[in-house]
Amino acid sequence: MIESHPGVPLIKHLKAVASNCLKIAQSATTDFGFSQNTKEALVYICGVFHDLGKATSYFQEYLKNPQAEHSALKNHALPSAVFVFFVVKKFIESLSKEKAQSFFLASVCFTVVKRHHGHLLDFKEEISIGYKESDLEKQYASIPTTDVQDIIDECLSQVDFSVQWNDFIAWFNCGGFEQEANFEYLDFELGQFSDWDDPQKSSAYYFFLWMFGTLLYSDKADVILEGSFPTLALPGFECLNEYRRLEGFDQPSSKLDQYKNESFFSVLNQLEKEFNKEKRFYSITLPTGLGKTLTSLGAALKLKSLARLEDGRIIIAIPFTSIIDQNYQVYEKVFNNPDSTMLLKHHHLAEQKYKEGEDSIRNEDESQYLIETWQSAVICTTFVQLLECLITNNKSKLLKFSSLSNSIILLDEVQQIPYNLWPTIRQAFFTITKQLNCYVVLISATQPLIFYPNREIEELVPDYQKYFSLFNRTRLVNKTNTSIPMEDFLDEVLVYAEKNPQKDILIILNTKKVTLKCFRELKKRLSDGSQLRYLTTLITPYERKKIINELEKRDPGKRYIIASTQLIEAGVDISVDTIFRALAPLDSIVQAAGRANRYSEKHTLSDVFLYKIDEQYNSSCKLYGKDLMIKTELVIGNVEVIEEKNYLPLIESYFEQVKDLSDHSDKQLLNHLLNLEFKAVGEFELIEEIKSESLFIALNNEAKELWGEFVRISEDESLSHFDRRKLFSTIKSKFYDYVINVPIPHNQTSLELPIEPYNGFYLCNDDNNQNFKIYSYDSSNIQKNEGYVYDKLSSISL
Repeated sequence: MIESHPGVPLIKHLKAVASNCLKIAQSATTDFGFSQNTKEALVYICGVFHDLGKATSYFQEYLKNPQAEHSALKNHALPSAVFVFFVVKKFIESLSKEKAQSFFLASVCFTVVKRHHGHLLDFKEEISIGYKESDLEKQYASIPTTDVQDIIDECLSQVDFSVQWNDFIAWFNCGGFEQEANFEYLDFELGQFSDWDDPQKSSAYYFFLWMFGTLLYSDKADVILEGSFPTLALPGFECLNEYRRLEGFDQPSSKLDQYKNESFFSVLNQLEKEFNKEKRFYSITLPTGLGKTLTSLGAALKLKSLARLEDGRIIIAIPFTSIIDQNYQVYEKVFNNPDSTMLLKHHHLAEQKYKEGEDSIRNEDESQYLIETWQSAVICTTFVQLLECLITNNKSKLLKFSSLSNSIILLDEVQQIPYNLWPTIRQAFFTITKQLNCYVVLISATQPLIFYPNREIEELVPDYQKYFSLFNRTRLVNKTNTSIPMEDFLDEVLVYAEKNPQKDILIILNTKKVTLKCFRELKKRLSDGSQLRYLTTLITPYERKKIINELEKRDPGKRYIIASTQLIEAGVDISVDTIFRALAPLDSIVQAAGRANRYSEKHTLSDVFLYKIDEQYNSSCKLYGKDLMIKTELVIGNVEVIEEKNYLPLIESYFEQVKDLSDHSDKQLLNHLLNLEFKAVGEFELIEEIKSESLFIALNNEAKELWGEFVRISEDESLSHFDRRKLFSTIKSKFYDYVINVPIPHNQTSLELPIEPYNGFYLCNDDNNQNFKIYSYDSSNIQKNEGYVYDKLSSISL
């Protein structure tokens, strides 16, 4: 018996993978410029022959004795890929409509099979067997002709097409692959490919990803799930209606609730009025606090119905995990505590448990696979997960690519996408909305100009200007015309605090080091009983959540003063009286203003004081980009005081300036994508990795138990590396609640802490912390908590 895995007949695995591929092709509405039958045949051929190279005697010997030393002749991907090239070329040439594309389509199939255990490389490098011709001859000679012909005949009966193994061997031995690959690639590159416009080249790129992702998903699904696929529970609009009724949204009791209700139905009515199949892009532009979470969910459910995408997913992408966790709780209530088949949360710290029904939880391997491939009706995930699935060559990131078909994609807080990515994002979404039958909704209070309004994107709140004018909760007081030292800024904050002892104050600064300095100065100079709180990523997520929860439910009889970095601008539902904000890009300033008088509960307008601080400016330019800082100063230059009802023209003017920056930005990433240079595209990361080291802070008993479990997993010699990762994933979410990442100074290779790291983490516990004062924490007095305070902090640009 020829096997694919120990005890598994090769023919069984091939047919199962091909069946999975075919289901995806049949259920997904895709349009890559050729017929549905052709697409189905191509993914089927890739699936059914992707492991045919396992029929070699070399691979079969490896299966029998994997611990022994084996030569590279056991490798199976390349011999499988060459055979797939031969089959696809013959198949396409038998058709009249797609005959001219035979080389390109055969090359795509060759590449995805060749790379199904690795990452995609540049197209022009892939169409080659390198120096492997002699190895391939030996591998093919070791395959039993009769057995492999039986496999081929049984597999190809599905596509009503036949191939003879002996014909393939004769073709290969006469140099057929190298001749066709070399000569036809040259013709393709100089002819057909050079004539394609950008949309056609982008379509070719995403056809690669779709084929590759479909094969990867189908192959791994057979090994991990063994045919046990979950049935997705599709939510209906009635869930949202019932939730809104139970929460009293249908009977608004305040002006704010009336506006929420009005805007909710305005979006649904506009969608009903303006929808047609060819309109793929929509936007929801509403000010902070007007219920965008439920309104956008309603739009997605309505859009699914109008587009007749009953089986399609709703993919909600959000820039910050804090907002994901917050919104996810709302969705859980809307769908009445659903299992994972209806609602899924996917980010790097999300719980790796896939739940079906009330009591059933898939095992670790199945859970991880089902979560990472988005096997749910509604997926709540990050920009990183979505955008790095669209712009990548990485097989792990592409496992979920086929799940994009027929989906509604919500991009929340879309202004967070860097402007230099707009050209690539535009082209990516133009292509996948058409080729994968998707619809995209952009959601923001500060809508960027990624797509041209009215021409490329339809606004679902046609009178959104009205809602901005109705809200007048804050006023921006611009003090940036002159730059002042940090000491003077602190003096102004303290004078204000003393004159306004009843007012809660939020101070937002752009770097951790300066925020800590501010917090220390407040502690030293304020003695009026104010509750002081400090928030940066140099305190653990556990403490941050605790502090934010306290601030959201704070005692109204106490005055709070909070020193924070910009982390408080997203996903934190607090409302203060006054904000002091260091100069930042305008969209961040508007986000900051949303933390004051959030529910119009104050009797007067809340002031948002904006300062240009000497010690902050250069580091702020490095953090946000100097161009955005300059554009902000240009837009607000003539503004002294402006009320919230007049913010909108300022925001629109700012994004016109940013659009100009985007239009003139470097298009290198887009060019790599259009030229099918997958290796270069694969270097893309949405969030640039900062050189840092990780500290585990053993603040309490739970943290100490988690560290003990981490050590036990690490030191269990009976576990493989894979098993250790799997076990760690069960505690990962809680473990990282006690981890901080500290940037390494530019002139150092490490933090140079007086303790040694253990498996990538410095353990900071009671013993070493007393000796060296690395981390400041006091469970009895939260005002003493300063987080990471090691004395080398002063040399770090945070």
